[in-house]
Amino acid sequence: MELTILIPLLPFLSFLILGIGGKWMSHRTAGAIGTLILGAVAVLSYVTAFQYFSAPRLEDGTFATLIPYNFTWLPFTETLRFDLGILLDPISVMMLIVISTVSLMVHIYSFGYMKGETGFQRYYAFLSLFTMSMLGLVVATNIFQMYLFWELVGVSSYLLIGFYYTKPAAIAASK
Repeated sequence: MELTILIPLLPFLSFLILGIGGKWMSHRTAGAIGTLILGAVAVLSYVTAFQYFSAPRLEDGTFATLIPYNFTWLPFTETLRFDLGILLDPISVMMLIVISTVSLMVHIYSFGYMKGETGFQRYYAFLSLFTMSMLGLVVATNIFQMYLFWELVGVSSYLLIGFYYTKPAAIAASK
């Protein structure tokens, strides 16, 4: 479970690569980068689930709640600080599987569906941001982190819905 930190970080890396350098990439390259990174995320999610569910259970027969990563992001005082981390429990591990699998399928489907569209690279960048936001939401260790990723889900949804920003219907729908 040492690699669980890569599950939300890889889609963020894909978002940065495609968002910053996407306009210099071909459609095929951008789609391949987004899809391959999501494939790696899906594999890591399945490996994490296998490791988590094959680990010994607690004395009462339940699965342990694990926090493999946690660090202080904003320390204000000794008692007021904002932490970011990864929490693994049965629900969050299963949601990692669901989100990474569905997102991988969307990436694969979009590769053909969006073929030839202007802004294809931008679409894949937004899709990677949405995936990272959803993954971060389900492994949140606290309410602040959950709120942060919930807002990122909203922003990325807005960006995806308003992808065709030159069409009035898309502008209206994204509002």
